Amino acid sequence: MIHFIVNTKSGKGKGRKALKKLSDYCHSQNIDFSTHITAKIGHATELARTLNQAKAENIVAVGGDGTFSEVLNGIEDFTQTTLGFIPAGRGNDYAKAAKLNLNPIKALKDILKGETVQHDYLEVSGKRCLNVAGTGIDVAVLERADGKSGKITYLKSLLHCLKYFKPFQFKVTVNGEESHHDTIMIGVCNGVAIGSGLTISPLSKIDDGKLNLVVVGVPQDGKLLKALLKFKKGKHIGTEFTTHIVCDEVLIEPLNTPHPIQIDGEIYHNMPLHCKIVAGGLKTFKVNKE
Repeated sequence: MIHFIVNTKSGKGKGRKALKKLSDYCHSQNIDFSTHITAKIGHATELARTLNQAKAENIVAVGGDGTFSEVLNGIEDFTQTTLGFIPAGRGNDYAKAAKLNLNPIKALKDILKGETVQHDYLEVSGKRCLNVAGTGIDVAVLERADGKSGKITYLKSLLHCLKYFKPFQFKVTVNGEESHHDTIMIGVCNGVAIGSGLTISPLSKIDDGKLNLVVVGVPQDGKLLKALLKFKKGKHIGTEFTTHIVCDEVLIEPLNTPHPIQIDGEIYHNMPLHCKIVAGGLKTFKVNKE
Protein backbone atom coordinates (compact mmCIF):
# COMPACT_ATOMS: atom_id res chain seq x y z
CA MET A 1 0.00 0.00 0.00
CA ILE A 2 1.26 3.46 -0.95
CA HIS A 3 0.00 6.47 0.99
CA PHE A 4 0.23 9.68 -1.05
CA ILE A 5 0.33 12.98 0.85
CA VAL A 6 -0.46 15.58 -1.80
CA ASN A 7 -0.31 19.35 -1.91
CA THR A 8 -2.66 19.93 -4.86
CA LYS A 9 -1.84 23.67 -4.83
CA SER A 10 1.91 23.23 -5.21
CA GLY A 11 3.60 24.43 -8.37
CA LYS A 12 0.55 26.43 -9.45
CA GLY A 13 -1.48 23.29 -9.97
CA LYS A 14 1.30 20.81 -10.72
CA GLY A 15 0.37 18.90 -7.56
CA ARG A 16 -3.22 18.47 -8.72
CA LYS A 17 -2.13 17.32 -12.20
CA ALA A 18 0.41 14.90 -10.73
CA LEU A 19 -2.26 13.38 -8.47
CA LYS A 20 -4.53 12.75 -11.46
CA LYS A 21 -1.74 10.96 -13.35
CA LEU A 22 -0.71 8.94 -10.30
CA SER A 23 -4.28 7.90 -9.50
CA ASP A 24 -4.98 6.84 -13.09
CA TYR A 25 -1.76 4.84 -13.23
CA CYS A 26 -2.36 3.09 -9.89
CA HIS A 27 -5.91 2.15 -10.93
CA SER A 28 -4.69 0.81 -14.29
CA GLN A 29 -1.97 -1.29 -12.61
CA ASN A 30 -4.11 -2.45 -9.67
CA ILE A 31 -1.78 -0.78 -7.17
CA ASP A 32 -3.22 -0.29 -3.69
CA PHE A 33 -3.02 3.35 -2.64
CA SER A 34 -4.63 5.99 -0.49
CA THR A 35 -4.66 9.75 -1.01
CA HIS A 36 -4.38 12.42 1.68
CA ILE A 37 -4.82 16.05 0.55
CA THR A 38 -3.21 18.85 2.56
CA ALA A 39 -5.53 21.67 3.60
CA LYS A 40 -3.22 24.13 5.37
CA ILE A 41 0.38 24.85 6.32
CA GLY A 42 1.62 22.09 8.60
CA HIS A 43 -1.12 19.66 7.60
CA ALA A 44 1.33 17.40 5.74
CA THR A 45 3.25 16.92 8.99
CA GLU A 46 0.07 15.93 10.82
CA LEU A 47 -0.91 13.48 8.08
CA ALA A 48 2.54 11.90 7.98
CA ARG A 49 2.64 11.53 11.75
CA THR A 50 -0.76 9.82 11.82
CA LEU A 51 0.22 7.42 9.03
CA ASN A 52 3.58 6.66 10.62
CA GLN A 53 1.96 5.95 13.98
CA ALA A 54 -0.43 3.58 12.15
CA LYS A 55 2.69 1.73 10.89
CA ALA A 56 2.36 2.75 7.24
CA GLU A 57 5.24 1.18 5.33
CA ASN A 58 5.36 3.57 2.35
CA ILE A 59 4.54 7.28 2.53
CA VAL A 60 5.04 9.38 -0.61
CA ALA A 61 5.05 13.19 -0.56
CA VAL A 62 3.74 14.85 -3.74
CA GLY A 63 4.52 18.56 -4.01
CA GLY A 64 7.41 20.98 -3.69
CA ASP A 65 10.27 21.34 -1.22
CA GLY A 66 7.97 22.75 1.46
CA THR A 67 5.65 19.73 1.27
CA PHE A 68 8.62 17.35 1.31
CA SER A 69 9.98 19.07 4.42
CA GLU A 70 6.64 18.95 6.21
CA VAL A 71 6.22 15.23 5.56
CA LEU A 72 9.77 14.55 6.74
CA ASN A 73 8.97 16.30 10.02
CA GLY A 74 5.99 14.01 10.60
CA ILE A 75 7.92 10.73 10.41
CA GLU A 76 8.80 9.65 13.95
CA ASP A 77 9.98 6.11 13.19
CA PHE A 78 11.98 5.30 10.06
CA THR A 79 12.46 1.66 11.08
CA GLN A 80 9.04 0.85 9.65
CA THR A 81 8.35 3.66 7.14
CA THR A 82 10.11 4.54 3.90
CA LEU A 83 9.55 8.08 2.64
CA GLY A 84 9.29 8.72 -1.09
CA PHE A 85 9.16 11.98 -3.03
CA ILE A 86 7.38 12.90 -6.26
CA PRO A 87 8.28 16.46 -7.37
CA ALA A 88 5.40 18.79 -8.21
CA GLY A 89 6.64 22.22 -7.14
CA ARG A 90 7.84 25.33 -8.91
CA GLY A 91 11.53 25.07 -8.11
CA ASN A 92 12.01 21.42 -7.11
CA ASP A 93 15.44 22.28 -5.72
CA TYR A 94 15.71 19.24 -3.47
CA ALA A 95 14.45 17.02 -6.27
CA LYS A 96 17.38 18.12 -8.41
CA ALA A 97 19.87 17.45 -5.60
CA ALA A 98 18.39 13.97 -5.12
CA LYS A 99 18.20 13.47 -8.91
CA LEU A 100 14.51 12.58 -8.66
CA ASN A 101 12.62 12.08 -11.90
CA LEU A 102 10.42 15.12 -12.59
CA ASN A 103 7.91 12.92 -14.45
CA PRO A 104 5.47 11.74 -11.75
CA ILE A 105 4.90 8.28 -13.27
CA LYS A 106 8.63 7.62 -13.75
CA ALA A 107 9.25 8.82 -10.18
CA LEU A 108 6.53 6.43 -8.97
CA LYS A 109 8.10 3.54 -10.87
CA ASP A 110 11.34 4.11 -8.96
CA ILE A 111 9.34 3.91 -5.74
CA LEU A 112 7.53 0.76 -6.80
CA LYS A 113 10.85 -1.04 -7.28
CA GLY A 114 11.19 -0.88 -3.51
CA GLU A 115 14.97 -0.43 -3.37
CA THR A 116 15.90 1.80 -0.44
CA VAL A 117 18.84 4.07 0.44
CA GLN A 118 19.79 6.24 3.40
CA HIS A 119 20.13 9.99 2.85
CA ASP A 120 21.01 12.83 5.21
CA TYR A 121 18.97 15.70 6.56
CA LEU A 122 19.65 18.69 8.82
CA GLU A 123 18.30 19.22 12.29
CA VAL A 124 17.72 22.94 12.83
CA SER A 125 16.91 23.79 16.46
CA GLY A 126 14.82 20.63 16.72
CA LYS A 127 13.18 20.95 13.29
CA ARG A 128 14.19 18.80 10.34
CA CYS A 129 15.45 20.40 7.13
CA LEU A 130 15.73 18.47 3.90
CA ASN A 131 17.45 20.98 1.61
CA VAL A 132 18.82 24.31 2.92
CA ALA A 133 18.40 26.50 6.00
CA GLY A 134 19.71 30.03 6.17
CA THR A 135 19.29 33.73 6.68
CA GLY A 136 20.12 37.05 5.04
CA ILE A 137 18.89 38.98 2.02
CA ASP A 138 17.06 35.97 0.56
CA VAL A 139 14.84 35.82 3.66
CA ALA A 140 14.34 39.60 3.62
CA VAL A 141 13.17 39.39 -0.01
CA LEU A 142 10.80 36.52 0.80
CA GLU A 143 9.31 38.48 3.70
CA ARG A 144 8.61 41.55 1.56
CA ALA A 145 6.99 39.39 -1.11
CA ASP A 146 5.03 37.25 1.37
CA GLY A 147 1.39 36.79 0.43
CA LYS A 148 1.96 38.10 -3.09
CA SER A 149 2.76 36.28 -6.30
CA GLY A 150 4.54 36.79 -9.58
CA LYS A 151 8.13 37.40 -10.67
CA ILE A 152 7.55 41.18 -10.79
CA THR A 153 6.65 41.24 -7.10
CA TYR A 154 9.78 39.25 -6.23
CA LEU A 155 11.95 41.51 -8.41
CA LYS A 156 10.54 44.66 -6.77
CA SER A 157 11.23 43.16 -3.37
CA LEU A 158 14.80 42.30 -4.37
CA LEU A 159 15.46 45.78 -5.76
CA HIS A 160 14.12 47.37 -2.56
CA CYS A 161 16.36 45.16 -0.40
CA LEU A 162 19.38 46.00 -2.56
CA LYS A 163 18.67 49.73 -2.44
CA TYR A 164 18.52 49.80 1.36
CA PHE A 165 21.02 47.01 1.94
CA LYS A 166 23.03 46.90 5.13
CA PRO A 167 25.33 43.94 5.82
CA PHE A 168 23.94 41.19 8.01
CA GLN A 169 26.38 40.67 10.86
CA PHE A 170 26.72 37.20 12.37
CA LYS A 171 28.89 35.20 14.72
CA VAL A 172 29.54 31.75 13.31
CA THR A 173 30.71 28.90 15.54
CA VAL A 174 32.10 25.74 13.94
CA ASN A 175 33.94 23.07 15.96
CA GLY A 176 34.23 25.48 18.87
CA GLU A 177 35.89 28.18 16.76
CA GLU A 178 34.15 31.55 16.44
CA SER A 179 34.34 33.99 13.52
CA HIS A 180 32.48 37.20 12.71
CA HIS A 181 31.12 37.96 9.25
CA ASP A 182 29.52 40.86 7.39
CA THR A 183 27.30 38.97 4.98
CA ILE A 184 24.81 39.12 2.15
CA MET A 185 23.45 35.74 3.21
CA ILE A 186 24.32 32.46 4.91
CA GLY A 187 23.20 28.99 3.89
CA VAL A 188 23.57 25.72 5.76
CA CYS A 189 23.16 23.14 3.05
CA ASN A 190 22.32 19.51 2.51
CA GLY A 191 21.06 20.20 -1.02
CA VAL A 192 22.72 22.35 -3.66
CA ALA A 193 20.19 25.03 -4.67
CA ILE A 194 17.50 27.42 -3.41
CA GLY A 195 15.00 29.76 -5.06
CA SER A 196 14.28 27.64 -8.13
CA GLY A 197 17.80 26.84 -9.18
CA LEU A 198 20.14 29.32 -7.46
CA THR A 199 23.18 27.13 -6.83
CA ILE A 200 24.24 28.11 -3.33
CA SER A 201 26.27 24.97 -2.57
CA PRO A 202 27.43 23.20 -5.73
CA LEU A 203 29.66 20.80 -3.75
CA SER A 204 26.91 19.46 -1.49
CA LYS A 205 25.97 15.77 -1.52
CA ILE A 206 22.85 14.49 0.21
CA ASP A 207 24.47 11.25 1.32
CA ASP A 208 28.00 12.21 2.43
CA GLY A 209 27.17 12.66 6.13
CA LYS A 210 28.27 16.31 6.11
CA LEU A 211 26.65 19.74 5.94
CA ASN A 212 28.04 22.57 3.82
CA LEU A 213 28.20 26.03 5.37
CA VAL A 214 28.26 28.80 2.75
CA VAL A 215 28.79 32.38 3.91
CA VAL A 216 28.37 34.90 1.10
CA GLY A 217 30.11 38.02 2.36
CA VAL A 218 30.21 41.59 1.13
CA PRO A 219 32.86 42.12 -1.59
CA GLN A 220 35.70 44.49 -0.74
CA ASP A 221 34.87 46.62 -3.77
CA GLY A 222 31.29 46.96 -2.52
CA LYS A 223 29.82 45.69 -5.81
CA LEU A 224 26.87 43.84 -4.37
CA LEU A 225 25.09 43.16 -7.64
CA LYS A 226 28.25 41.62 -9.15
CA ALA A 227 28.49 39.28 -6.17
CA LEU A 228 24.85 38.28 -6.53
CA LEU A 229 25.30 37.53 -10.23
CA LYS A 230 28.21 35.23 -9.40
CA PHE A 231 26.02 33.58 -6.77
CA LYS A 232 23.18 33.13 -9.28
CA LYS A 233 25.54 31.25 -11.59
CA GLY A 234 27.01 29.17 -8.77
CA LYS A 235 30.44 30.78 -9.25
CA HIS A 236 30.77 32.35 -5.80
CA ILE A 237 32.58 29.37 -4.26
CA GLY A 238 36.30 30.14 -4.20
CA THR A 239 35.87 33.92 -4.42
CA GLU A 240 37.39 36.23 -1.82
CA PHE A 241 33.97 37.14 -0.45
CA THR A 242 32.69 33.59 0.11
CA THR A 243 33.52 31.20 2.95
CA HIS A 244 32.77 27.50 2.42
CA ILE A 245 33.18 24.99 5.27
CA VAL A 246 32.29 21.29 5.34
CA CYS A 247 31.34 20.29 8.88
CA ASP A 248 28.92 18.41 11.15
CA GLU A 249 27.43 21.25 13.19
CA VAL A 250 27.24 25.04 13.09
CA LEU A 251 25.69 27.79 15.21
CA ILE A 252 24.91 31.14 13.57
CA GLU A 253 24.02 34.07 15.84
CA PRO A 254 23.16 37.68 14.87
CA LEU A 255 25.51 40.32 16.28
CA ASN A 256 23.00 43.16 16.16
CA THR A 257 19.33 42.94 15.17
CA PRO A 258 17.69 39.48 15.33
CA HIS A 259 16.91 38.12 11.86
CA PRO A 260 14.32 35.58 10.71
CA ILE A 261 15.57 32.34 9.20
CA GLN A 262 14.27 30.08 6.45
CA ILE A 263 14.05 26.30 6.59
CA ASP A 264 13.28 24.71 3.22
CA GLY A 265 11.72 28.01 2.11
CA GLU A 266 9.49 28.54 5.16
CA ILE A 267 10.23 31.59 7.35
CA TYR A 268 10.63 31.35 11.12
CA HIS A 269 11.09 34.12 13.68
CA ASN A 270 12.88 33.94 17.02
CA MET A 271 14.47 30.59 16.16
CA PRO A 272 18.22 29.98 16.53
CA LEU A 273 20.05 28.86 13.41
CA HIS A 274 21.71 25.88 15.10
CA CYS A 275 22.24 23.13 12.54
CA LYS A 276 23.45 19.55 12.83
CA ILE A 277 23.74 16.88 10.18
CA VAL A 278 21.75 13.70 10.73
CA ALA A 279 23.80 11.30 8.63
CA GLY A 280 21.72 8.60 6.95
CA GLY A 281 18.67 9.61 8.96
CA LEU A 282 16.27 9.50 6.02
CA LYS A 283 15.15 6.14 4.64
CA THR A 284 13.99 6.76 1.09
CA PHE A 285 13.77 5.07 -2.30
CA LYS A 286 16.65 4.55 -4.69
CA VAL A 287 16.47 6.52 -7.93
CA ASN A 288 16.85 4.66 -11.21
CA LYS A 289 19.65 6.46 -13.10
CA GLU A 290 18.88 4.92 -16.47
